[in-house]
Amino acid sequence: MNKLKMMSILSVMMASLFFFSSNTLAAQYYTISTNSGTPINMRSGPGTNYPIMLSIPSGSRVPYYCYSYGTTVTGKYGTSNVWDQIQWKDSRGVVNIGYVSDTYVYTGSDGPVGFRCN
Repeated sequence: MNKLKMMSILSVMMASLFFFSSNTLAAQYYTISTNSGTPINMRSGPGTNYPIMLSIPSGSRVPYYCYSYGTTVTGKYGTSNVWDQIQWKDSRGVVNIGYVSDTYVYTGSDGPVGFRCN
């Protein structure tokens, strides 16, 4: 394959990757909260068996990316095994991506919303 043809194919592939990945990375913003006002634990995976990464103040709006199934939890918005992948900037300004139980995220739905995480 000649060099020009290879570069053309590579350019089209890269443009397609950018276009499709940028659409899937768009986030909705939702509010997380508890009945008591205590902070919510963000975990490294979709369940209470995963390590706590940090705590997020109740009432915070967070970017929501996707959902996964994991440990069943009872929270402010019911009982569910849905966990939402969200983003939170810690006190040092570092952006963290982790999971919180959907039972603490007001999405307007009793079930999962958006895309399932890979």
